[in-house]
Amino acid sequence: MGARKVEVTVILTATLAANLPANSKVYMSMQLDPAIAAVAQLTVPVNEAWVLEDLFVAASQTPDDILEFVKNLTEIMLRSAPINGCIVTNVARPVPTPTMWEGGDIFTVICQNLAAVGTAAATITAYAKISRFIAA
Repeated sequence: MGARKVEVTVILTATLAANLPANSKVYMSMQLDPAIAAVAQLTVPVNEAWVLEDLFVAASQTPDDILEFVKNLTEIMLRSAPINGCIVTNVARPVPTPTMWEGGDIFTVICQNLAAVGTAAATITAYAKISRFIAA
């Protein structure tokens, strides 16, 4: 009896309201599959374990942000470096310590802006590589 490993890239999106003060926190929406609508929280299926293995952005985000990966709505499992240092082309970008959520755990991500948002709302997009270990 073993486990099958499936890698997915979760699209993380946060909409930051206009005039939002620095260091505000908002939940990110998460999309596991482009064909499925984004949600604010995911529950790990009971026959799976998820391991967050990487975090990156495709381009500079304004404002810069820190992401908090939360387990069961209460426990911050990982707090990222400022995401503008995580641009995928940055050879020195920090790679997060692998962090696991087990079957039944609730997976959420919180975005904290490091600077105030201007007079127009801002959208932040990041990507998390997760390995899903599915019990056979």
